[in-house]
Amino acid sequence: MAEYQVWLKDHDGSRVAVFAGTGRETGGLQSLRFEKWLRTPGQCVVEIDGTDERIDYFLLDYQVEIWRRDMAGNLDWYRVFEGFHRGDEWRQDESGRDLYASTSQHYNILLLAEPIRWPAGSDQATKSGACETVAKEYVDENVGPGATSPPRDDAGVMPGLTVEADGGTGATWSGGRAGKNLLDVLVELADYAPADFMVVGTGAATFEFQWRATRWGDDKTWDNAAGTPAVVFDPKLGNCRNVLYTYDRTAETNVVYVLGQGRQDTRRTVTRTSGAETDSPWARRAVTRDARNTYSTDALNDKGDEVLDKTKARVKTQVDVAQTTATRFGRDWDIGDLVTLRYRNISVSQKIVGVRVEIDNGGNEIIQAMMQDP
Repeated sequence: MAEYQVWLKDHDGSRVAVFAGTGRETGGLQSLRFEKWLRTPGQCVVEIDGTDERIDYFLLDYQVEIWRRDMAGNLDWYRVFEGFHRGDEWRQDESGRDLYASTSQHYNILLLAEPIRWPAGSDQATKSGACETVAKEYVDENVGPGATSPPRDDAGVMPGLTVEADGGTGATWSGGRAGKNLLDVLVELADYAPADFMVVGTGAATFEFQWRATRWGDDKTWDNAAGTPAVVFDPKLGNCRNVLYTYDRTAETNVVYVLGQGRQDTRRTVTRTSGAETDSPWARRAVTRDARNTYSTDALNDKGDEVLDKTKARVKTQVDVAQTTATRFGRDWDIGDLVTLRYRNISVSQKIVGVRVEIDNGGNEIIQAMMQDP
């Protein structure tokens, strides 16, 4: 059985409390659950006995770290979740006992702190280059060290947040995103690149925006080209259950008419298709998108391809993971990895985009993996 600890750190990154063990008989930590996702904020809820005096230490944006050890899988203590304390809850159970719950959000929440707050047409709002380069510039200039005012409309510097060195990876992207939500633009860039990103704790109250070309994790699919040990989730292997498989084309777009500069019948237009429009006699689903501020054919094509990618049909899966000798969370697979899922007559490659873990008040560990097409 895996063991867990909760570390609470103050604004300077100094540890002020450690909660260990779960279950009513232990006092202190009663239960915990967390969700960790690529590209987006996750959340953690830690439940503590209401008589624990250390509850007073939970202050706004104190850092909450979840540490895990799995001796059966030869995994020593490692940090599996990190975030900022953002909410408090008190409740009374059926026996009349008081319980306290701390809610924290993953460090990715820093990417929601500011929009792209630069004038339209400025070099900081309108960019062209490799997706990684553009993403890191947007982060630096809106929540990183470069988000100073002036010249930015308002200062947006998040204390302790830096951006890792640029590797210049990913497809070439161009566009203007003045006033747009920073995290939404980063997701757009990661989809286009393709890539993944995350804000990672690097020290005492220090954090770094990191980017991974193609994916955050490793290719562990069956017969992968790198020869990496494969991870296959299959109810027949006993390593997963409660499989949910979804393939939905109800909101699909497969043809995009991108409208550029000009008026009426002289307006410049490009048509982009995904190929899925010919999958049946009635498969075609077309939309128009305005791009009058886009000047080149390549930029118009990019706009259409972006829409096609966002609205294409995707396989999404979810499984409850059972820890086995051959397949253990944190050792054999983790968030960002590509794995193979087999179910009935289906065998698909899936990227693990999120993990949900719960430790109940009996100390039992429940793990779910959320997956989608790479």
